Amino acid sequence: MSTIKGPIPYPDYDAYLRAEWNKFINEPERSRASLELSADISIKRVLDVGCGAGQELLPFLSGTDTVGVGTDIASEVGRVGREMYANHAPQARINFLRCAAEDLPFLSASFDVVICRLALPYTHNARAFAEASRVLRPGGKYFLKISGVRWYLLELKQALKERKPLSVIHASRVLVAGALYHLTRKQPRRRIPSPETFQSEWLLRRELRRHGLSIHCKTPDSNPVTPSFLIIKQDG
Repeated sequence: MSTIKGPIPYPDYDAYLRAEWNKFINEPERSRASLELSADISIKRVLDVGCGAGQELLPFLSGTDTVGVGTDIASEVGRVGREMYANHAPQARINFLRCAAEDLPFLSASFDVVICRLALPYTHNARAFAEASRVLRPGGKYFLKISGVRWYLLELKQALKERKPLSVIHASRVLVAGALYHLTRKQPRRRIPSPETFQSEWLLRRELRRHGLSIHCKTPDSNPVTPSFLIIKQDG
């Protein structure tokens, strides 16, 4: 059993979750893209790993009988999400559960769609991919958004500009960890340099292939700082 641990990166986590929910609501093109990219498969169960308030599940749950499950390592998982769904989508069938991405308490092939947006940097990537693949049915779709190297280079640049030594140290450690990950093909998981890491499309293709997953395309919200991908689990 994986130990549930990891930083909550915002001092007012509830406010952050509400802001992310509202941001999603105000960008309807993201909902349209999710539905369009998965329109060719039947969807009955959707999982969001590192769900926050569960807003990424909204397109799949609104006006349907689809069941959504949001998981997160935060002890507050579901507190804001249940409130937001009660206010904005009371008919949605949604459940929240605290667990780690590396140890999902679900049966194999039990989801048609798996979502993971910006949670991967904080996980043991190989184990998180193995679990995502295990719970995703053959032919199912995996929406993944990662933090690329530019994310942490921008953090480092901003921290230097604002003279924030702790942020400089954090970004530097993650950059070192990511470089080692790409060079050695082994992800550092100790505090030094850092258990957090960046990813790249090149690294993803290599790691995903090991678990029967392949990148189909980039999604419309992809950008050089936080690339987004639609990934498909191979049949058979």
